[in-house]
Amino acid sequence: MRWWMVVATMACAGAWTTLAWAAGGGWAAGGGWAFAVYLLGLVPLGLGWLIAVRAPASPVPGALAGVAVSMLAVPALEEWGRHSWWGAVIWSWQVVGFLILLLIFPDGLLPGRRWRVAAAAVPLSAVGVTAAMVVTMNHYDPPPVARSPVAVPAGIWMPLMVAALAALLVVSVASVSSVVVRYRRGDERVRAQTRWLVLAAVLVVVLMVASWAITALGWAGPAAYGGFLIGIVVLVPAAVAVAVLRHDLFEIDRILGDSAAWVVTAIIAAGVFAASAVVLGSFFGRDSPLGGYGAVFVAALILMPVFRRVHDATGRVFDRDRTVILAGIADFVDRVRDGTAEPESVQEALRALAGDPGLVLLLTEAERGGYVDIWGTDAEVPADRTTLPLRTADAEIGVVVLGRASARQLRRVRLAVSAAGLPIEVSRLRLGLRRVLAEVSESRRRLVSAAVAERKRLERDLHDGAQQHLLAVGMQLRAAQRRLDPADPLSLELDLAVDRLEDTVGELRRLAHGLRPASLDDGLTAALRRLAAQCALPVDLRAGTVETSDVVAATAYFLVAEAMTNVLKHAEATGIRVSVRQAGDCLHIAVTDDGVGFTPSQASLTTLRDRVSAIGGTLSVISAPHEGTTIEAEMPCAS
Repeated sequence: MRWWMVVATMACAGAWTTLAWAAGGGWAAGGGWAFAVYLLGLVPLGLGWLIAVRAPASPVPGALAGVAVSMLAVPALEEWGRHSWWGAVIWSWQVVGFLILLLIFPDGLLPGRRWRVAAAAVPLSAVGVTAAMVVTMNHYDPPPVARSPVAVPAGIWMPLMVAALAALLVVSVASVSSVVVRYRRGDERVRAQTRWLVLAAVLVVVLMVASWAITALGWAGPAAYGGFLIGIVVLVPAAVAVAVLRHDLFEIDRILGDSAAWVVTAIIAAGVFAASAVVLGSFFGRDSPLGGYGAVFVAALILMPVFRRVHDATGRVFDRDRTVILAGIADFVDRVRDGTAEPESVQEALRALAGDPGLVLLLTEAERGGYVDIWGTDAEVPADRTTLPLRTADAEIGVVVLGRASARQLRRVRLAVSAAGLPIEVSRLRLGLRRVLAEVSESRRRLVSAAVAERKRLERDLHDGAQQHLLAVGMQLRAAQRRLDPADPLSLELDLAVDRLEDTVGELRRLAHGLRPASLDDGLTAALRRLAAQCALPVDLRAGTVETSDVVAATAYFLVAEAMTNVLKHAEATGIRVSVRQAGDCLHIAVTDDGVGFTPSQASLTTLRDRVSAIGGTLSVISAPHEGTTIEAEMPCAS
């Protein structure tokens, strides 16, 4: 147990006893309510104990103990000496604890000599005010209950008192400025802690203004300041305790911004009401109720528009994170709508705006179950990470995995995700669409593979079956023809039948070649060389050794053959250049001519594109008048 906690406990116990004694006889000015208010001075002490146990390294408990002592001991001493001169000169010590608290909150004095001087000046300024009151109180009007034993000449008492109060004011400003400096220099945690203190200070100011107004209207006596004193001895210490122990407990930024917005709006509305009442009262007469009704109507008319504008302005000051997140997400959603940003970039947007580089957006896989990332790769939700489920009205659509876990960060991510619902849903739908397209593409590849395999089987069956049978029949007819006289008419008919069989065999060979060129059995490069040799134009073939599947080889062969046919039909070219190269797992093909440039038939282009895209490839045609034409294709080597 720290020594200052022992001293504070003893001092508070003594002060509490004194207050109990004083309340038992009744206070001349306050009565029993004052005892109840000052009894709340035990709250800072209890909160100081709590912080000392939960955060032993924090300097705040000592300051809260000082607040408790100043709020209990000073009123007790004042009550004790209410009939003596010294009972009226010690009031300035009540603020010492609060000024020290401002200087050291939340993690000690700021570095630098000036702040050490400011800390030392706090009790010295209270000493100065006390001493000045001692030597000047005999000149007050009305005079005090008891005269001071020491007095200064009448000519200097006022400047002396003003100087002492000015010194106390300067020290108070320095204490407040330390909070401002700490907020501007601090990290996110320090700023969040400081906002709690600012929120309590705003509420205390509101209660103080309300106390002044109640007193000025004569609605209550000294009891009107009860709320103000409760704010000082309860709200401020409570805010300090929350800031030190659980600074991210609530959305303090939003609470502070809303509170400031309502306070400013209330002040503006009150000013408008007063001005309207004066103007309308002069027009309708001071005793006419129309003036009051009109003032109420005008104030109510501007209330919500003013609040919205003030709320936006205070949000940019006090709740900047929320303002920045909502503005950033709104801008991203607009860019997604305009087509200048991809919906899948929502994960990067969430990371940047939430300040969490480790954030991961996972979407549910409806058919297979489980989760996938934004690009469709299977993923698992880490068991040791904080997660935020994403739900629609009837189902869970995903989960956000946080890189940094805190209540404040969770609220920040929840805000960003709620504003980014559109791009997240579009990403999920596009992910499903890509999956369906991939399944369709895979189905097309299987169909192409099956078709190529069937063509190969048909080509083999024609070669080994029907073609061989026809050749055997032809050989039998030739054998029969040799046994006949060459001048025999039957020999001539057999010769004609054999010629027709040879034509039929040739037609079958051409048919089998159209199903699948037999030259592909020696590889794609060899097949293309034979194709180039059969072309009516010179062909510059640049093809090395490539390794592809049968499906890809057949597709590449028919692509080059169709392109060369188009050149012969339309281009009026003098030569053709064919380039075939393999780069990694991709096969690149280019067929270029030096013709007049042409537009192949739509059916031809469609056929080529369908043939290439069916195995997962792409095709492009580049043609310009009198500059020739280039057909380029890129396809996977394995399909």
